[in-house]
Amino acid sequence: MLKLLLIESDERVLSLLGNALSTDFDAKILSTFMAFDAKELIAHERPDLIIVRNQYKVDDEKVEMANIIMNHLYDIHSKIPVVVLGDFEFPSGNFEVLPDRFRIEELKRLIIKLLKITPEQLRQLKLPDYVPLAIQNFYLMESTSCDIYIKLETKTQEKFIKRINKGDTIDKAAVQKYEDNNVQNFYIKKDDHNQLLNQLLQQSLEKIVKSAKSGKGVHEINSDTYSISQNLIDAVGVTEHTVRLSNLAIAVMAKSIEGHSEVSSLIKDILENKGSYAYKRNYLICAVCREIAPLMEWGVGDQLNLQLEKLTFVSFFHDIYLRSESHLKVFSNDEVKNLDLEAGDLVLNHANMASNLVQSFPKTPVGADILIKQHHGTTTGVGFVENYSASISPMAIAFIVVEKYVSYILNYSSNDLEDLINRKAIFHSLYEEFKLPSYKKIVDILNKLSIT
Repeated sequence: MLKLLLIESDERVLSLLGNALSTDFDAKILSTFMAFDAKELIAHERPDLIIVRNQYKVDDEKVEMANIIMNHLYDIHSKIPVVVLGDFEFPSGNFEVLPDRFRIEELKRLIIKLLKITPEQLRQLKLPDYVPLAIQNFYLMESTSCDIYIKLETKTQEKFIKRINKGDTIDKAAVQKYEDNNVQNFYIKKDDHNQLLNQLLQQSLEKIVKSAKSGKGVHEINSDTYSISQNLIDAVGVTEHTVRLSNLAIAVMAKSIEGHSEVSSLIKDILENKGSYAYKRNYLICAVCREIAPLMEWGVGDQLNLQLEKLTFVSFFHDIYLRSESHLKVFSNDEVKNLDLEAGDLVLNHANMASNLVQSFPKTPVGADILIKQHHGTTTGVGFVENYSASISPMAIAFIVVEKYVSYILNYSSNDLEDLINRKAIFHSLYEEFKLPSYKKIVDILNKLSIT
């Protein structure tokens, strides 16, 4: 089996290319956007060919990735062929260049050329009559350039039923219904595969070109996907790398709860309303927790990954029963007195209710229920602590500070957060509120991330 290494920072391009090349060439796809990881993959996986973007940003720093890879191959005396996406020059080596905007056929031709794949070998890699494409791609399309099918399977055969006609406007609600019914792929006739793939690919490549010309990160160009501006991300000191990891972690969490009707329906309301206060708040808590985690004494390697999984879960479930923005902004028992009886009871008991809920879910990360119960400082999950204590979980302490920090952040507009004076005002409030050393330590970390 061929091994193809894709080095690309844009997740959408990575997904489209990975799916297409794995199907067309029956290839194992290796991928990364980090130079160190790429060198490790080259050493241990020995890919047959490398596809790398000429340059992109990682943590706001421009990385000349193609140059790094070509120099590395030269240093280790490797003759692995390389396809570079974007303008590129290098004095030696086995490489070919494609423009920033390319068609999938052009990339496939270069792969065939560089790997010297024969016509006979290509015939053996013949595509099936209908080729799958992940259903999420169709949310990004206004209309389709070909007919779209779904697959129906019986014990004896499989049938492909046309569901969208060529040129029709794509009904996003209809796509959502298919996804809700566990349809993971739509299908395209093999003769139309390249055409539709190019339609999707060009959208993503256009964003990359716009990003390069504007000097903005791809994350900023795509920020409308979850209604969180780049200014907001920058203000809290979260890196682009952490944003990618947060997006992935949230997707994995959402996938893990499928099939548990109560848990799934509650979280779905939040994840599908990315412009809501609840989503932005939970997303930022998740991202900030991920950013500070390596600086805490929460383990390393697999142990740290388990803790990060737990924090992602807690970020989205700690206030799962609160929907109103005004309820989410309550942080004291005195503020509860301003609510009517029913709302006040809900706000006072929401942590305990959420903790009990996640205990009923078999895939809840170990200890998540305790963190949820303690996220307002009490050990019972009822009400709000009057004076913060160091006798609760250290991770709960960090979560308490991060949640309050994010609540302050969201009181400002994205443009106001560009002003250092406003960010310093937020930390003045945090230092006034959190006097104990274990809490102040978290404020110090957040301050350093935001102000520097």
